[in-house]
Amino acid sequence: MNTLTFRITEEDVEQYADVSFDYNPIHLDLEEAKQRGFTNKIAHGMLTVAKVLSILSNELLEPQVMLHKYEFTFLSPVYVGDQVTLIFTQTEQAIRIEGKCDKKLVIRGHVLLQE
Repeated sequence: MNTLTFRITEEDVEQYADVSFDYNPIHLDLEEAKQRGFTNKIAHGMLTVAKVLSILSNELLEPQVMLHKYEFTFLSPVYVGDQVTLIFTQTEQAIRIEGKCDKKLVIRGHVLLQE
């Protein structure tokens, strides 16, 4: 089992909005996010997944190992400024992933590997 962390920054969210064309105000406007019941601006779900896959590929996997398929479930919002702690549990052909913010589970999933 491996543990790694990353932080969602304001810049991450703004850049992701630009490349994805997802300018939903809950990602970019604090007051709008609060009006929708959130305590802060929330990160795009796919931004969070991209960060998870980037860390997995760059920090844990050997260069010859390819990601074959992945699936994630979002359990709670990831807010701008949150630090996400990832827990990776690897078997021969798969990796299970849990992401927590302050001990609260926010994302869970798995990745199938292909060599």
